[in-house]
Amino acid sequence: MFLASGFFAVRWGLTNVAGEEDGNSFAYNLIAEEKPIEQWISPGLPENLSIYGENEYLNWCRLGVATELSPYDAKGMFEAYTYTKSSALLDRMILALSLRQGQDSIFNELLNDCKNEPSIWNEDSLKLALMEVEAKSVYTWQNGEPWQIIKEAIIKDESLIKEVSKITSIQPRLLVSVAIVEQLRLYYTQREFYEQFFKPLKILANANKMAWGVMSIKEKMAIETEAHLHDKKSEFYLGPEYENLLNYTSTDNIAKERYDRLTNEKNHYYSYLYGALIIKQLQEQWLKHKYDLTYRPEIIATLFNIGFNNSEPKANPSVGGSTLEIEGEKYFFGSLAFEFYYSGELSETFPFD
Repeated sequence: MFLASGFFAVRWGLTNVAGEEDGNSFAYNLIAEEKPIEQWISPGLPENLSIYGENEYLNWCRLGVATELSPYDAKGMFEAYTYTKSSALLDRMILALSLRQGQDSIFNELLNDCKNEPSIWNEDSLKLALMEVEAKSVYTWQNGEPWQIIKEAIIKDESLIKEVSKITSIQPRLLVSVAIVEQLRLYYTQREFYEQFFKPLKILANANKMAWGVMSIKEKMAIETEAHLHDKKSEFYLGPEYENLLNYTSTDNIAKERYDRLTNEKNHYYSYLYGALIIKQLQEQWLKHKYDLTYRPEIIATLFNIGFNNSEPKANPSVGGSTLEIEGEKYFFGSLAFEFYYSGELSETFPFD
């Protein structure tokens, strides 16, 4: 009776919560406003790729501070910056590190000094200093064995992720940022289950109690995603080219086929496809209100976590959602996605597009 009550509570959405708001929402919204999308990576690349722009020396200084205090994270930031020449990208990478360090940290104090003092750092000195660094990050989620397992498993799914990304026009890195948060959440909330079944095989956890698949998609959200593909009046409607992506082979037992799709442990294609379509539908809704979420993983992940019904396009959206504790630190669903996206981790496999 208890189990039956739990099943229907999940099915009818009685367990849905809006989550908590991250107190750093203002900082995420501020940087998005100051560095809008048109200044992003590809549109913002200079014609001469040897030119870093007007903030070059400030950026070398900021990277120098990161190198002194967090060399592992600095290496990924340096590689991303020298590859893209994007100050907007570096700003977000610095923000992620800054927020994790804390407002009153020595890191933030030294960052402020960069605005007033000439830097001893340049591209060559940074390259030399970062040749050999210790494999420990400021981000606690990167330092444990779970991350190594998740990282290896995600790489195994590279071809599936990129196939789905091509079909839906969703950046692979954005899709991965949501998937990784779900995986970390599953590990740190269901550790014994993870240790027993997924760690030995180095595969992604497949949620199948409260939600389904490697992206932990609830049945209600999966049904809504399917419905949005055909509802031309919906704010989430993507257009006729997407209408048939989730069609069923038969109408005899759609519920079972949906479950089988999302819980398939040998092939995660549908988990990623549903996940990418949820992201795209959320982006579409906000675009119709003139808000672009293309490079806002913290908002996409928050909305992914709290559901379509709680998605309200607005100028200063909240970052947050469900929370989890990793090695004694509190993480929000949305800000954890932001940290992964702008950490530089897995950028060789899933680069900044």
